[in-house]
Amino acid sequence: MAVKRSHVRVVAPGEQAVPAKVLSLNEAIESGDYLEILRAQRRDIVSSLPDERGPAKAALHRQLALISKEIQALEARGAQAAREDAEGVAVDDEAWDAEAL
Repeated sequence: MAVKRSHVRVVAPGEQAVPAKVLSLNEAIESGDYLEILRAQRRDIVSSLPDERGPAKAALHRQLALISKEIQALEARGAQAAREDAEGVAVDDEAWDAEAL
């Protein structure tokens, strides 16, 4: 699964940062951006939680936890890729050495 990298730039002095548009689930699906789809799903789950009771509410809480973990992992991966791009150097993983333990 590929993570799309955003085109980020530094805000110039005196310039206001423009917040990203919050997409509906339909808009996120149309965009094809998996991370935005997950974020929209999370918003939908959170908005429907107050109306649910019992097993349905428990299931939504489980789904919310899973989606939140996946979002966090994708954002961390994207942040790491951005750091590597900013450094201009790809970071290679070190070879595994079981003896080091």
